[in-house]
Amino acid sequence: MSDYSESAGRFARDTAKHQMTVKHEDGLYRHLKFMNPEHGSFGAFELITWPYNLVVKTGWTFHFDIDATPDMFDLFRRTAFTGQINPGYWSEKVRAGRDEIKGFDPDLLKAEIASTIAQWMRDDLDTRVAEQAEELGFTPEDVRSVSGVRQELARQVRPQWRAANRELREAVHEHFFSDDADYNVEYESEAHRALHDFSFRPEGDTSEYPYYFADWHEWQMSDFTPGFLHCCYAIRHGIDLYDAARKTAEVAA
Repeated sequence: MSDYSESAGRFARDTAKHQMTVKHEDGLYRHLKFMNPEHGSFGAFELITWPYNLVVKTGWTFHFDIDATPDMFDLFRRTAFTGQINPGYWSEKVRAGRDEIKGFDPDLLKAEIASTIAQWMRDDLDTRVAEQAEELGFTPEDVRSVSGVRQELARQVRPQWRAANRELREAVHEHFFSDDADYNVEYESEAHRALHDFSFRPEGDTSEYPYYFADWHEWQMSDFTPGFLHCCYAIRHGIDLYDAARKTAEVAA
């Protein structure tokens, strides 16, 4: 998961100069609207509360509830600092809108692929070093313990290893990310199909199996959706504006 800085920046831009309008307030029964009067409905959002419940409407709608907290504003104040969010914990409290909490993230797919390739190439370098050691008469113990042996063997095989590395990365890029790719990996089903179909054997490779993604079903390729993150920021920001308005009113009184 990311630090959500991109979502935070987008929310800050969309809600700059927002003002709060109290459409209804009777104890814990609140209906608050937040918008920039100059921009009309663009970026506007609403918070609606009643005992043990909160609904946020931003274009996306999520309904939170928790039996132990009559004033839901208290829940969000306690579990995140001003201006911050806690989507992991807050997502557990969603009653309606659960299908919109998480979704496929192509950036996470790219990160998982990059991590797998890096591991493949580390393993390939180890294999090449071991084969070179055997060819030159070094034992595995020599490679592990004799100073400089592994470094020298790695230096000897590195040109071929780099060529194989480049060939593998080009094959992966062509399969997943090129303009001519048969898959649109911006979509989860297409990404799964591309992962299932990938198989590559570098030129001259004589190993038993080609490169393929064996454990991609276990990869983390989902994260909180932009809509859910936007709603989380709206809740925290709306509460901050509400608290600031109450403090101003108390001082004026």
